[in-house]
Amino acid sequence: MATIGFAMFLAAAPSLLPGAPALRSAVAARGARADACASGFAVDLSRRRAVSAALASAALPLVALPALAADGVREISPSTTRMGGLLDAFSDISKGFSVYKPSTWNKFDGTPGEYEAKWQDLIGYTEQIIVSSSPVTSGKGIDALGSASELGAKVAKLRDLTLVSAEAVKVGELLMYIVELAGQGGHEAIGFTVSKGKLWRITTKASDKKWAANKEMYMNVITSFQNRIL
Repeated sequence: MATIGFAMFLAAAPSLLPGAPALRSAVAARGARADACASGFAVDLSRRRAVSAALASAALPLVALPALAADGVREISPSTTRMGGLLDAFSDISKGFSVYKPSTWNKFDGTPGEYEAKWQDLIGYTEQIIVSSSPVTSGKGIDALGSASELGAKVAKLRDLTLVSAEAVKVGELLMYIVELAGQGGHEAIGFTVSKGKLWRITTKASDKKWAANKEMYMNVITSFQNRIL
């Protein structure tokens, strides 16, 4: 699967910010049926009011919602998990970025114009992680590419792949679009973010079988990226 450049995405549509789904069911109370006895006494209204008040004040179980930024984008902290030794922290001082990478994979030095760093599985050679960047116009943000879903759809079309998912996430201080694609016998997830005048792309690739086994690791790699040194 080829590396993505910046220029091909500038015509994307306006941004789409996913809202947070949260609905709660109401609690209904069934009233007591009046006693149809011969005495004909009326139901005690004060007793009924007390029962209604007790039902209304009963505590409902609360559902924990994800943290949301003011614009509705999901917020998460940069991933720092080593997943029991599967990942190690990596920093490139000269290029000014840090990321967690698989601890046993081969590292390839960056090739100008192609990528900043690449790691590849030692055994199957079907798994890769690539960090690449492209210069952008000063003042441009990731939303210049449109929404996460629009960007994902365009990448999928250009690559002749199927768009599985696309989401805008605030990872620490970085707004990131995470796009998952599938096809041609493999899966791919790309994190896009703009920082310090560059569009950064964190690309993870694997065969379908490897993806099913290691998707959590790939997502932790993407969300560990920071445009600073650890």
